[in-house]
Amino acid sequence: MPSPLAKRSVETLLSVLLVLLSVLGLAAPSVAAAGSPARPGPDWERIAACESNGRWHINTGNGYHGGLQIDPATWRAYGGRRYAPRADLATRDEQIAIAERIVRDRGLSAWPNCARTTDDGDSTSRATERNASDDPAPQAAPRTRSRTSSGHPTARTYVVQPGDCLSVIAERTRTPGGTKALYDLNKDTLDKGPDHIYPGQRLQLRA
Repeated sequence: MPSPLAKRSVETLLSVLLVLLSVLGLAAPSVAAAGSPARPGPDWERIAACESNGRWHINTGNGYHGGLQIDPATWRAYGGRRYAPRADLATRDEQIAIAERIVRDRGLSAWPNCARTTDDGDSTSRATERNASDDPAPQAAPRTRSRTSSGHPTARTYVVQPGDCLSVIAERTRTPGGTKALYDLNKDTLDKGPDHIYPGQRLQLRA
């Protein structure tokens, strides 16, 4: 029969082991989280402060509008008309939503000077990397539709679907040159401007 001292020794050892296991279990997620910090996005407040002194509804008549000074053609091409006719008539969050689309398509090249004012020190280099290639690097499987000629990366034409805008089509189909190139290829079809697209229209994706 084991002595009381032996029992206490075993119980103490088990308690120490349980404490160690719990500490290790809690430490592992912390180490994993610390090893993969999230990359910050553009500091839109600082860019707006540089572009327009932070005045999100400014219209000085220079052809650029809103806090991020987005010109009307770009605003329409990236779907801004769903929010307002011009950037200065949209809310701050709506302007930022369109700016995020521009960044996904063209990087920060739309703000070549003011993008350097952000805290994200490598923002300019990332913009340069994006602009170095017409086709964005495939980080994930492209979002495509199952219908013929409506989003496959190798298709030469695309049939406009309800809710589409040029920037979404260019991103989905990985059109070389992005939104601007897609509009240039289809100026005859989109003779009223890049925002006047309708379901059923067939657009050229490649020259």
